[in-house]
Amino acid sequence: YYNVKYSISMNSATSGLYASIGALRIGYGDEVIVSPYTMSACAIAPLIYGAIPVFADVEIETGSLKPESIEKNISSKTKAILVVHQFGIPADMEKIMAIAEKHKLFVIEDCAQAHGAKYNGKNVGTFGDIGVFSMNVNKTIQSGEGCVCITNSEDLSYRLQLIRNHGEAVVGSSGYKD
Repeated sequence: YYNVKYSISMNSATSGLYASIGALRIGYGDEVIVSPYTMSACAIAPLIYGAIPVFADVEIETGSLKPESIEKNISSKTKAILVVHQFGIPADMEKIMAIAEKHKLFVIEDCAQAHGAKYNGKNVGTFGDIGVFSMNVNKTIQSGEGCVCITNSEDLSYRLQLIRNHGEAVVGSSGYKD
């Protein structure tokens, strides 16, 4: 449905967000732009790795991150933007992706409430590096609990699987030296 190369199941979207930060190698002292208007997992995910959540303002109309505020909050330590498609309403991904490209930032899309949502005809979760979809009992598509992370990157897919599986390389040989 999402026309991506890889989908990785997780036990929860919270775990998916945590694994996404780790898969992108975001760590101590790095900064991640996040929304102040969402579940706490979005702000806690960077903290798990010693990174710092930096809150940007949200659009009144959508509840999603305001692109101008994202750009205003970018520093030399910023590594990623964690976008939340609040209430199934897509964020302004055209502007957000332009900002990410300009500043060479990763983009994680929290699509917990946005299964099937589209922005300019394209599925949310497919704009950034990783899309995170909740399957919690309170969501549109549910399995009691769970999550699916999607990506087009083989490397990120592998790293997400490693983190999900406690770093055990039972998902295939990595060949990594670091």
